[in-house]
Amino acid sequence: MNIAIVTGASSGLGKVFFEKIVERYPNLDEIWLIARREERLKELAAQYPNQKVRVLPLDLANSKSIDILEEALKEANPNIKVLINNAGFDRAGLFREMKYNDIYALINLNVMGTTMISRSCLPYMSKGSYQIISGSIGSFAPLPWRAVYSASKAYVRFFARALHEEERKRGVNIMLLSPGNMKTEMFDKNSSGGKLSIFPYLDLEKETVKAMKKAEKGAAAYTPRTFYKIYRTLAKIVPSAIMVKFTSVESSVPKE
Repeated sequence: MNIAIVTGASSGLGKVFFEKIVERYPNLDEIWLIARREERLKELAAQYPNQKVRVLPLDLANSKSIDILEEALKEANPNIKVLINNAGFDRAGLFREMKYNDIYALINLNVMGTTMISRSCLPYMSKGSYQIISGSIGSFAPLPWRAVYSASKAYVRFFARALHEEERKRGVNIMLLSPGNMKTEMFDKNSSGGKLSIFPYLDLEKETVKAMKKAEKGAAAYTPRTFYKIYRTLAKIVPSAIMVKFTSVESSVPKE
């Protein structure tokens, strides 16, 4: 049984990935959708009555959800052709004022959730399969007022690059997607404009298709748009001690 799995599928980037997977891979036996909000997932699945969709309402920040997924995988024993490892969480603000629960959620989902989804799914992937891991331009340099988020995405960047090399020999591609500004619920909740408003927004439909095409061809990383490619290059050249003077997103943090 050939399947695709999309995490963080209830909205934003994950939702668009699901829609484009339906269009691009019509011969998949099933598509598994994973997110916390079951009703959202069911509504999304109902829009595609000709596609067999399995809804898994799981909170990937909770290790028990990984156990549930592993049991489902053992029972189905699928061949995962496409894995969109996209679930993520963000909270902006001065670190010393952040809520403890938000800090735990950021680390548990962005780091542990991303890691354990890969661990659960990779044994069910084979030659020709690929995984896209959602990173962020926030991983290129430290972001004051988004300190935990940028640190978590830096972990994801190194993790994805290492996995790319590990899995390359058996023909499974791991690609890091590092998007910039996106019109999504998570971005809207964590930005009030400010400095971030000058950064260009991505066309999600266009970029998800581009990302899949690049993953199919074995690319290790994809950063959409020239603006963000230049930013990535600058972050490589300029020492982080200097970059951090310019990367503060304090002006973009919503005021309570």
